[in-house]
Amino acid sequence: MKAVKPQRLNKKIEPYFFLLPLILILLLFLVVPIVKAAIMSFQYYYVTKPSPAGHYFVGLKNYQSVLSDEYFFNSVKVTLIYIVVTVAGRYIVGFITALLLNTKFLGRGLARALIIIPWAVPEVVACLVWILMYDQDYGIINFLLNNAGILSQNIAYLQDPTVALPAAMVVNIWKGFPYVAIMLLAGMQSVSSDLYEAADIDGATTFQKIRYITVPSIKAVSTTVFLLLIIWTIKDYAIAYVLTKGGPSRATELLTIYIQQTGFKYFDFGKAAAAGMLMLLVSLAFTFFYFKVLNKEEG
Repeated sequence: MKAVKPQRLNKKIEPYFFLLPLILILLLFLVVPIVKAAIMSFQYYYVTKPSPAGHYFVGLKNYQSVLSDEYFFNSVKVTLIYIVVTVAGRYIVGFITALLLNTKFLGRGLARALIIIPWAVPEVVACLVWILMYDQDYGIINFLLNNAGILSQNIAYLQDPTVALPAAMVVNIWKGFPYVAIMLLAGMQSVSSDLYEAADIDGATTFQKIRYITVPSIKAVSTTVFLLLIIWTIKDYAIAYVLTKGGPSRATELLTIYIQQTGFKYFDFGKAAAAGMLMLLVSLAFTFFYFKVLNKEEG
């Protein structure tokens, strides 16, 4: 019996050795940076104006500086608008696309394969293509709208403060709607065809079948998709930065860009860390809600 106990103990410990590399990676690249940023948020960390006392403790001064900065609240406002419009836009376009891909037509398999392309293309590559399309003088968007008689003169989409944010949101919606379409399509395919056949016998219209059968049946998938889109959009950075770098006149300065500019342009890493911690708290709140909903659905 004494010889068996070490073997049982080894079997219990063995799985943790397989998890050890992942745990080390998470500690090194996730936990340590977060802890370091949290510490920096309470320190004087102005690189261009070093203090003889070093990175000394300043309490909540960095947080006060962030919360008294008008540009911070501008970035929060821009981020909220960006989240509401792009999440709604991606869901609506993705839902309509999923409905179309769920119907039978010639070439449906090819269409389902091609729809993934916008989502699969790297963000930087996609943005460079859209920059060319948005070009004021040679862009295809101005060319088509002018020929259609919609515009009387070319628009500088990425240089006009009133148009730059909607232009960035269009790119985000185009880039993200395939994911929504695929997720919702998977949910729609799990709906029993008997429900639609019964609705046809009762004389239900297409709209009524979508409203009373499709939408309720994919409610769980829709909730998950919505929460994931919000979480991902909160930390969105690349699209707005590559297109406009947060300009013009901070019109597209998302919270992530504000943090990056505060740290790597103005070198106030303490203030940038404080803003990052505030954004982290919001992200964690949505993440907690997401897992709560997910566990509820599984239960």
